[in-house]
Amino acid sequence: MPTCQNCGYKWTWRETFIKMFTFRNKLKCSSCGEFQYISKQSRNKLSVFTMIPFLIWIPLVSFSIPFQYVLTVELVSFIAVFICMPWFYKLSNEEEPLW
Repeated sequence: MPTCQNCGYKWTWRETFIKMFTFRNKLKCSSCGEFQYISKQSRNKLSVFTMIPFLIWIPLVSFSIPFQYVLTVELVSFIAVFICMPWFYKLSNEEEPLW
């Protein structure tokens, strides 16, 4: 779980999950009110992690598996990715460029 670099407050899964849908790089700490930024390393890991459902889809389609099974596997993998995403968040005090 992410930890505020300013006050050391460890965010809960629920807080992180809700803030994940703000689609901003700048997140406000619930404890101290300071803005925290998603770290460069965390953003890179999250971008790779979100590709997992798409990478699962390719072999399923290429082996001519029935659509119902492909859809079920994809839906389960998307849900699993969204549930696990808050554990990959790391915070920093400064905004870090991706490149």
